[in-house]
Amino acid sequence: MDRYHIALFIHLAALIVAAGATAITKLAAGRRARARTVGEMLEWHDVLISAARVFPLCLATFVITGSYMLSISQLDVWSSGFVVAGLAGIGLLLVSSVYLGVKGAALRRMLQAAAERGAEQPAPVLVPPTLVAVLPQVNSAIALAVAFDMVAKPASIGVAVGVVAGGVVLAAASVLLRPARTPAAAFTASTAG
Repeated sequence: MDRYHIALFIHLAALIVAAGATAITKLAAGRRARARTVGEMLEWHDVLISAARVFPLCLATFVITGSYMLSISQLDVWSSGFVVAGLAGIGLLLVSSVYLGVKGAALRRMLQAAAERGAEQPAPVLVPPTLVAVLPQVNSAIALAVAFDMVAKPASIGVAVGVVAGGVVLAAASVLLRPARTPAAAFTASTAG
């Protein structure tokens, strides 16, 4: 057992934690969308927010352990495609996390205010802004594309970044090209903040 393999284990453990947090956030978002009361909706939103707090820690762990593993590999890989794409993916995920966190906090404030007026009142139908609807799927695609790059290790920056860009485009298209569901009385989350 050496330090490289310990760093690799921590790196993979962070990946497992991030995957678990992703599953919890997607479950909570689905349950929040199906909630019958404002109180229930707020509870599921709080579960989503709690799980999402893990993502920045996972991103930091990826950068720290990945940097360590690269530094002891005795190869000049810092300008390799998979490293550049990995760092770009981490940057995109961090920016997306901040944006979704701000929007999630605004929605929480709106739900909290509604719950204070009566937690048993019917849950509003939320229609998220387009970017809020697209980013969770795009984030998953970025994570998978970066994982692919880390395994395949393309030396070409163009190829590695192209894999990430391709994942972003496919994920965004899968959300944007879905048939739209327009509820009769929709409350838009964009008015919440």
